[in-house]
Formats: sequence, structure tokens, C-alpha cells
Amino acid sequence: MDINPIDITETLAAKMNLNFSRVDDNEISVQLKNEAPRYILSVILRSDCDIIYFSCDMNLYVAKERYASVTEAIVKANEKIWVGHFDLISSAANRIVYSLTIPFVSSFSADEEVMESLIQLVTDECNRFYPYFAMIIECKEPFDFPINTLFLESAGEA
Repeated sequence: MDINPIDITETLAAKMNLNFSRVDDNEISVQLKNEAPRYILSVILRSDCDIIYFSCDMNLYVAKERYASVTEAIVKANEKIWVGHFDLISSAANRIVYSLTIPFVSSFSADEEVMESLIQLVTDECNRFYPYFAMIIECKEPFDFPINTLFLESAGEA
């Protein structure tokens, strides 16, 4: 790649006044929101494989007794998205993470517009499902919230 997408992400984070930490030439960590929920996005460049990997920690801790419910909720959520997927990562303190891997062909270059769009995509997916996961995690009893209600659009007058 001619332009390092990590450099571009760092520039975007600075322009948007977001907290970030440059891990190395191939990785950056960005706090996407300054208020709750606070998402932590890691962007990793694997130039040897021509991929960029986005991993967004949604800052949702899952207690062991909620694993089964949350795992089922993640399966339902993953059926509703076109790109990327949600995971329950026990090595990350039992947190829900959204992951997206973008393969690049040699003729494609990541510019600021592309990186901003990809970061917005990750943020939008996390925002769309955060309330659903938070409800499942906080519910003390077995709970079968129909995920389709998240996507209902109301129209008309109340």
C-alpha cells in the first residue's frame, strides 16, 4: 500500500479530537466516543496479507451467568449485518467486540475518505446493536427480546 491507513486513521482521530494511542506503524487504538458508551477501536494493518483489521470493543462486560444469553444474542445480531461480525471475547475481560476485516487488492488504496467511511461503518454497527446487547446483559431473568423490534421504523402520528 502506498499510504499507510494507520497514518490516515491517526490524522482523522486528531481532526475529530478523539483520544488515540499509536501502538506502532501498523496499529492504532482510538476512543471513538467521549461519552458513554465508550468504544475502543483498534485498527491493524497486515501489509503481508493486504488486509486492514478493525476491532471495536463495545465496553460491555458479560458476566459468566449471561454467556449463553449473550452468545445467542450475538448469533441473532450477526444474521442482521452485512459486513463484519460480533464476538464474545473472553480473553478481553468477557467483552463484546465488533470485528471487520477488509482485504485490499493491489490497485486499491485507502485514503482519508475510505478510512473515515470504514470507521463510520464500525461505529454505526456498534451503535445499532449496543442497546440490544446491553438489555440482554442487564436482564436478570431469561429474556428473549425479539431483535427485529430494533429495526422497526414508526411512521404516522401518536
